[in-house]
Amino acid sequence: MEEIVENVIIPAVKFLERIKPGDKVSIIHGHDNDSICSAAIIYRLLKTIYKIESNLVVSGSNSSVTEDVLDKIKKLKPNYVIIVDISDVNVSILTELRNTSQVMIIDHHVPKGYVLITYVNPRVFNKEIYLPTTYLCYKIYEKYLDTKEILWIAGIGTLSDMGLKNCNDLFENIKSNKKELVDNNQNIDEILFDNSLLGKLAKIFDSARVVNGVEGSVAALDILIKAKNYHEVLKGKSGAKKLLEWFSVADKEFNRLIKDFEKKKKQIKKIILYEVKSRYNMKSPLATYLAKRLTSEILVIYQKSGKYIDVSFRRGKVCIVDLNELAINTIKDIPDSNGGGHTQAAGCRFPAKYLNKFLRNLKLLS
Repeated sequence: MEEIVENVIIPAVKFLERIKPGDKVSIIHGHDNDSICSAAIIYRLLKTIYKIESNLVVSGSNSSVTEDVLDKIKKLKPNYVIIVDISDVNVSILTELRNTSQVMIIDHHVPKGYVLITYVNPRVFNKEIYLPTTYLCYKIYEKYLDTKEILWIAGIGTLSDMGLKNCNDLFENIKSNKKELVDNNQNIDEILFDNSLLGKLAKIFDSARVVNGVEGSVAALDILIKAKNYHEVLKGKSGAKKLLEWFSVADKEFNRLIKDFEKKKKQIKKIILYEVKSRYNMKSPLATYLAKRLTSEILVIYQKSGKYIDVSFRRGKVCIVDLNELAINTIKDIPDSNGGGHTQAAGCRFPAKYLNKFLRNLKLLS
């Protein structure tokens, strides 16, 4: 494992070593905790070693780089562009980015055949390996600086993306240096979400996206780069007061939906299906939590978002279905759709008018 990680991050280190004080850097990120924590770690690294305050550019989509990002980058005219935890970068967009900037993508989804850029993805070496982007950024940071100052950020992003199995060194480091976040007696498993201060912090930061969408993610990232430590967050400092308010709202809605799920869930063979009806984006945290209860089943949770339906796929402990393939196959004949992710967790999006078609596809594949 150590050898794979080392080989993965070598290109990133070489890329960063080309940057000089005074250069312009833009960091493109998505909305979830893994993405904003990755962006925060790279931002802090560049600020510390080069005194560069990178421009942070959020994509309109959590899984792809949207056209509006390209417009923003053209105005910023950076020397370097770093894209974190975004699985899909359209060839035409990437070509335009390359025309003016040196580009690095740090990601952990199914590898793409990108060319003429620096591509940092552990699944190029081992397609089955699961290392969140936050963890990769933590290992890059470790090449330059003492990681104590960013351990809480690295822990939030890695835990939020279920990167526990292959990232033990990070959590052992947290146990040694920030023991109040993860008790020494706690096992490094999914229980950390509900039984540790680190898990609470992960939920607090995720609530920004859940309650306030893209604007919430941007606000959460701003706190991650400004807060000296997580104590400031818990005390509502560095702009975190609104974050705590969002957490309270999200927690109340989450508990309501857990009860609603038990009443309204449907089952198609091994698939458990549930539609989230909420003014907040509760689909992903709900899916992650409920999946812990499953054994051999597949959980499919969907929620309407404007003109689209967003879907989360999760699987039980002994289920071996490739959810990345399932997500892709459920929408392969639906226009204006996209999907994919990881073997054990995936998602898709499609126009709401095709919901019945999606459900028929799902039934055929079950």
